[in-house]
Amino acid sequence: MRRPLEWCAVWVALAVIPSLSLRRLLGLSRWIADIGLLFDYRGKTIARANLALMFGPRMTPYRERVIIRHAYRNMARVLVNVFWLSRDTRTRVLDQVAFVPSVLETLRAAHPAITVSAHFGNWEILSQACVAHGVPMMSVAKEIGSPEMTAQLIRLRSTIGQEIVPAEGAIRPLIQALRKGKSIGLLIDQHTHLWEGGAWISFFGVPAGISLTPAALALKLNRPVLFAWSRPLHDGRYRIEPGELFLPEPGLDAATLTQRIAAAFERVIRRHPSFWCLNYRRWRYIRSGDDPTRYPDYARPERIR
Repeated sequence: MRRPLEWCAVWVALAVIPSLSLRRLLGLSRWIADIGLLFDYRGKTIARANLALMFGPRMTPYRERVIIRHAYRNMARVLVNVFWLSRDTRTRVLDQVAFVPSVLETLRAAHPAITVSAHFGNWEILSQACVAHGVPMMSVAKEIGSPEMTAQLIRLRSTIGQEIVPAEGAIRPLIQALRKGKSIGLLIDQHTHLWEGGAWISFFGVPAGISLTPAALALKLNRPVLFAWSRPLHDGRYRIEPGELFLPEPGLDAATLTQRIAAAFERVIRRHPSFWCLNYRRWRYIRSGDDPTRYPDYARPERIR
């Protein structure tokens, strides 16, 4: 029953959104966000729980409301941008996205690199911006909605040459891409079970399941890991800003390197919490043997395969 609604929504979005000006695009994203904020009780509850974990008693009710409202508006901007960039993609990406010069210089000097980011700012546009500036990229995508919907979204994301592989079985093509001189882009702030290649990593002082893949690839292939993120600007554009560059070191293990990457994420998110996808259950599982009171109310006992 959901599929006809999905395709109807996508058809309308592809027919209407690409013709909008950047100003009207911003207005549409605010309208979508405000409607979503009004009705998404579950998402708001998760966002409040995450902010409470991240900031504790420093998070006042007023600040909480402001951050959550801006977080919803940021997520809506990401959504409408996917459809807006389906037309004149390269031209629009080059016009809409600017790099802090050091980020592009570092990426080109370290190429092929393992680039990492989080669902922060406009995570969808990061790899496209690299491709538009002449840096070949391969990214990983998880299934969203039905298989047909996932295929449609992949088509929209790969318009200008970004190569996308499904998350299931992605390791081999990622290794091949790096060996052939192609950088890869990974988002690693979603929960990853131990049997999926994750590890319990401290994130805002609480263990979270985070993928070891970027660190493991960096150590296996002796490639650097570059963390960068996109800052939403008031005029509807974005700026790619530097996070940190991590170089493989002798004796370094994947868990330690992943902990350093997570700490870099945390520093940026602490400064700009409204740019992060707050309604995601980041701490959805409680590590076996841990005190459950450390975790948000939505967390459940760790799944054992």
